[in-house]
Amino acid sequence: MQSSQYSHLDVAIHWRWGIICGAVLALLSLYPQLHLWLTRGEYWQDAVAYNQGLGDEVAYAAYVKSLIEGKPRRNDPYTGRQDSAGSRLPESLFSIQFVPAYMVALPARALGISATTAFMFVTPLVAFCSGLLVFWFVVLLTHNNHLAACGVLVVLCLGTLAAGEGTFSSLTGRETHFDFFPFLRRYEPSVCFPFFLLFFILVCRFLKKPQRAVLAGFSVGSLFAVLVFSYFYLWTAAAAWLAVIVTLSFISRPADRRAIFRFLIGVVAISTCALIPYFAMIVNSLESTRTVQSLVSSRKADLFSVAELLGAAVLIILAWGVRRNSLNFKDTSVIAAVSFALLPFVVLNQQIITGRVLQPIHYKGFVTSYSVLVAFVIASGLQWRRQQRENSQAWQLSRRALLWIAIAAFDWGFIEAQQATKRSAEANNLAAQEMHVYAHFDDQFRKGLQRNLDEVMLFDDLRMADGAPAASPFPVLWAPHMVVYPGVAQQESKERLFKHLYYTGVGVRDLDDYFHGQNVYYGCAVGLFGFDRFIDGLNPNAKPITSEEKNAELESYARFVETFDKQRASSPRLSHVIVAVDREGRLQNLDRWYQRDAGEQVGKFKIYRVKLRDDLAVQTSVEVRESNPF
Repeated sequence: MQSSQYSHLDVAIHWRWGIICGAVLALLSLYPQLHLWLTRGEYWQDAVAYNQGLGDEVAYAAYVKSLIEGKPRRNDPYTGRQDSAGSRLPESLFSIQFVPAYMVALPARALGISATTAFMFVTPLVAFCSGLLVFWFVVLLTHNNHLAACGVLVVLCLGTLAAGEGTFSSLTGRETHFDFFPFLRRYEPSVCFPFFLLFFILVCRFLKKPQRAVLAGFSVGSLFAVLVFSYFYLWTAAAAWLAVIVTLSFISRPADRRAIFRFLIGVVAISTCALIPYFAMIVNSLESTRTVQSLVSSRKADLFSVAELLGAAVLIILAWGVRRNSLNFKDTSVIAAVSFALLPFVVLNQQIITGRVLQPIHYKGFVTSYSVLVAFVIASGLQWRRQQRENSQAWQLSRRALLWIAIAAFDWGFIEAQQATKRSAEANNLAAQEMHVYAHFDDQFRKGLQRNLDEVMLFDDLRMADGAPAASPFPVLWAPHMVVYPGVAQQESKERLFKHLYYTGVGVRDLDDYFHGQNVYYGCAVGLFGFDRFIDGLNPNAKPITSEEKNAELESYARFVETFDKQRASSPRLSHVIVAVDREGRLQNLDRWYQRDAGEQVGKFKIYRVKLRDDLAVQTSVEVRESNPF
């Protein structure tokens, strides 16, 4: 392939290297999916390999499916409720950050493919595009195609390592929050991660040659507007980085200040047009998102994350180079390297000034680790002069060194892919088996099975209920990710969770055992106490769940089962019950209120059509009371 010449930037880009590295990364990103297909036998069709270590992908897939079906932007796929003239839904995290969802849903609808199938295509496509953009960016700043090719693998394969997560945290015995390649979490932040990279490219292109400032500002502002409606952590990080690099440029390059100011006018003009409706949506979402994602008060500094330590190392090296006149601080490439090294300190410590913080762990997983890796790559490609004389020869890494670094980065990336696949294997194997059930209901819906919002499905496994709306068109009684949607208020969510526990034979003693770690009922504690009480890093003010809080919920559940009546059993009304064949013996409480048909076996599961028993008197004495410890 012929190289393309950007004469006005004095850099020749050999795109074949970027294409090769992007393709390698795309193949590496497919490892979990290929492993699932090769090991699942009869269950491989339509089964998507979710990254269990990143979480939330099932909730994003459910929203994409709802858009593929033509539902409005504000909808809740878990309850089936949607915004209409007679029933208004508030904004949610999904309806506000709608750009990536529609970017997946609209092509999927046009091609006639499912949300899960679309997710399979998203991963390699984003990996390839991100690799190509990293290549372009590094060439732009270093004029070194070989370094750029190596940089693609370093930046995108070592993200978890630079965050101290993934395989590294497993080896050191610490809790793992992110694994695999975090930028590929579907669809946040994966789908718009290439736009995030393109934002950096456009800004640096302008700073290298400050011409047509207003037009460049409009272009960057338009891209920023896309990020605003894509993912909170991307657009806020982009804004923070822009502030840093513009400030550094103002200080070091006074001759360009007028052009930079005009550039900022263009950026701010377009960005403001996006931020006004964005914040209006935020105001309309405060009630629905306060238990999931809300600003908390904190001025606690965070100065010792892995990314910050690496960033500090880059800053020390660059400061040493500038002091010895080996580097020119007016050089855009030097300024860019400094800005990326500073970014972790800015986004992880802005609360010192603002007094507010919002789940900073997401910056560590999706932004800061990649930022410092970019800083390292750029710094290694700068024109380091061996002496202080202006005409001295510049130092650079040899091609052999770059080759070995690229091989090492690829090897680590392969290890991350392999280990992440191993950690997710059990859950994905079960999800592949469950796809038979989801496909069954989707087929029944196409044949005319009615979808009634007053009726819901009961999955005996909460994890299965969590994944159902991504592939099945029917609402569920309760699922852990129901709490991130606006369809139910906190009190209704808790009551629906209690109904799930009651119907599936979970007694008070069972729930007590779960609280103390003897049993695992996925998601129960999330529904009762919230995500931020379980996932370290979401809320710096979060306190451990106390025994008093646990006992209060046990008492609440005990009162619930003691007073369970026909009115509760009929709202919402169950239409189907799906249970694993080997777990049918725990449905005695369900049978008190519902009549099951003979059932239909689909794969390893039994599907029952159920009807409310109209001839039963109100019963307040139930089997669960026998295990009540109070």
